Amino acid sequence: MKIMQVNKFWRVRGGSERYVFELSRMLTEREHEIIPFAMEDPANEPSRYSALFVSPVELADPYRMPLWKRIGTAKRILSSHEAAGRIGILSDMSMPDVAHLHNIYHHLSPSILKPLEERGVGTVMTIHDYKLMCPALRFYNNGQVCEKCRPMHYSNCVSGRCVHGSRAASALCAVEMFFHDATSAYTSRIDRFIAPSRFVAEKLLGRGLPAGRVVVIPNFVDPQRWAPGGDEDGGGYILFSGRLSHEKGVETLVRAVAELPHIPLKVVGSGMLETRVRQLARELGAENIEFTGFKSEKEVRRLVQNARFVCTPSEWYENAPMSVLEAFACGKPAVASRIGGIPEMVREGETGLLAEAGDAEDLRRAVERLWGDPEFARELGANARRLIETEYSPETHYDKILKTYQEVKRT
Repeated sequence: MKIMQVNKFWRVRGGSERYVFELSRMLTEREHEIIPFAMEDPANEPSRYSALFVSPVELADPYRMPLWKRIGTAKRILSSHEAAGRIGILSDMSMPDVAHLHNIYHHLSPSILKPLEERGVGTVMTIHDYKLMCPALRFYNNGQVCEKCRPMHYSNCVSGRCVHGSRAASALCAVEMFFHDATSAYTSRIDRFIAPSRFVAEKLLGRGLPAGRVVVIPNFVDPQRWAPGGDEDGGGYILFSGRLSHEKGVETLVRAVAELPHIPLKVVGSGMLETRVRQLARELGAENIEFTGFKSEKEVRRLVQNARFVCTPSEWYENAPMSVLEAFACGKPAVASRIGGIPEMVREGETGLLAEAGDAEDLRRAVERLWGDPEFARELGANARRLIETEYSPETHYDKILKTYQEVKRT
């Protein structure tokens, strides 16, 4: 089968791109042909189709752009003639059976859907975030979950400066979403919506999508690459690995672990909050917290293998975090927030422990409990590994994704 993988970036920037590349690799190994379509970027992975990628879109604060650039960016976000034309040419050249869409918002826009439909290409879209329901992607603003916006009513996004703290950027995203809702830009032309968690599926159904067009297919992880190893004595530290931003809950984690000086915490990653959380740790005298900065996948894997458990203290509606699956594959349990799709993976007392999102005291109790019982942690880790081998394995994912492709394939 010829499968077009469509994502605004053709390089790994986060969990969604990691999924795109892992899926593409798995499909290629099973003798399917992958046809990438993305935005031009010098850091992209090589592709023989890169000449047809679309030109970059500048998404800085609109007030900082010249007027002519603001207008051009707004037009491209709403509807990109360039993206529509190029995906049409690519489809004529490669004749895909299915187009699998990922994060196409802003940079590619739903204007690519009509050319695919005209050429009889079936379409599926994996929902990695909440852009189809929230102009700011995350259902999160000012340090808390926010669901104030409703279909066709996005003024709260503007008044709350939900996008980058900018009224102009928020207004642009609100107008974009209103326009796409009014024209049914996504819902009228996508054959199947893939939700990596039941939580996301319920959000989609709540927006009026028929149940027959929403399918739950959990993410997967390669259990050969992410495998148990390292410290056999239970691990000498706990680990956070991810983007250092407000919604990831790293500030709450620092506050919780600062009260547990006997428990070493390694914080892996970078982001806009890095300076702030480092300063917070110093203010709290948390000498047990080490900030390592960015690490390669190989380095992260080794750190996970040698940890006692991982922490995922997210404070937004996390979908299905790859960091949890990778830890599970390494035989490590998780202490995580009871929010979004996380409880579907981190099952209380079975594959980890849960705490209330944003509650440093509850998180502290969970961390202390699991750290203080290494045998319990090993038991949960073994359960987590078995969960990967059954519900989150490549084979399980492949069977479900191929079935979905076959259902939407039109020729």
